[in-house]
Amino acid sequence: MSYSFVISSQDDKEQLLQILKQDEYTAYEAKKNGSLWSWLEPVFRKIRSWLPHFDVSDSVTDWLTVGIAIVLLGIAAFAIYWFLKQIIWQKRVRSETFLPQGEVSRSYRYYWQQASDLKGTGDWREGVRSVFLSLLFYMEDARLIHVEKWKTNWEYAEELRGTASLLVPLFQESSLLFERIWYGQEAVTEQQFTWLYEQVARVIARKEETADDKRAE
Repeated sequence: MSYSFVISSQDDKEQLLQILKQDEYTAYEAKKNGSLWSWLEPVFRKIRSWLPHFDVSDSVTDWLTVGIAIVLLGIAAFAIYWFLKQIIWQKRVRSETFLPQGEVSRSYRYYWQQASDLKGTGDWREGVRSVFLSLLFYMEDARLIHVEKWKTNWEYAEELRGTASLLVPLFQESSLLFERIWYGQEAVTEQQFTWLYEQVARVIARKEETADDKRAE
């Protein structure tokens, strides 16, 4: 009888191994291990450990898994939305700090004259601001963008892509330099100011030459 029990146990083990080797079972395990449940199962087990008398069926467990997944995705989506909203808000607040208060002038020539005067006094930080404002209002004068205090430099760049894509690299480099100096409190050098001044001067000079040609005609 003992011998027959050993044989029976051995047969049971072999049958179990055969079942585990079947394609249906291995496919089920692969699907289970690669599913969302494989990620949420440890969390669900932890929750169940806090509630020892909480017992549910497999179907209820599946619904709980879906519910937890939806909640987690909702939290992640809200966090991303809030983070992006904060970035945009901060950039808009920044734009209000460097744009002139009370609409002093929207003429790029006004700020270009300021930049020239500051160049003579060696005030590089304020000079960079004046050059950047001159570029900004030059693009508005050319009807390439419309300057608003609530807009970000990223939004201006997007406008330029549809009106004057060749100016996008210069604007992006200029705005990046301006933001590092104006907001990041980076020390500005004469070389940085001169580079920005000369780049913008070329753009403005082309407009002035075009205007002179039209007047001559």
